[in-house]
Amino acid sequence: GAVLAEVLGQPSALPRLQSGRLRHAMQLKFLIGAALACKALGAKLDINQKVYIEGQPVLGDGAGEGILNTCQGFAKQHVSNPKAPEVQVCGTGIKMTVYMRGRCADYYEHQVTVGKCDKGAPSTTCDSFSPADDARFGHYQSYKVEQC
Repeated sequence: GAVLAEVLGQPSALPRLQSGRLRHAMQLKFLIGAALACKALGAKLDINQKVYIEGQPVLGDGAGEGILNTCQGFAKQHVSNPKAPEVQVCGTGIKMTVYMRGRCADYYEHQVTVGKCDKGAPSTTCDSFSPADDARFGHYQSYKVEQC
């Protein structure tokens, strides 16, 4: 306590109670910083967060989290087939933005967000979208999955 007090410019004869409070305040500040750093780095997703394209997992469900926060292009067979892709986003902590253009670029109203960012909803919540919902979706080319 005395060394810490000297570093902080306070007298080295701090009462024991005041020194304890200072130590707790420093610990709390460290924990808050660590929590913010984990959030900024994108903490690991829970097992309910999953994304499927044409029934195949691309995030979670054994596929890992490698695509999180990165622009992805749909496979050629999905882009060339006007009846594909069907996408499904499960969980309440992620969303998928699907873009008509490649490179995940907005183009007027031609992007769709799939996923329910609602922490009050059941963790098993899933949201889907496909060309059956909007025929233009069959021409979309890229997507990005992000945390809510």
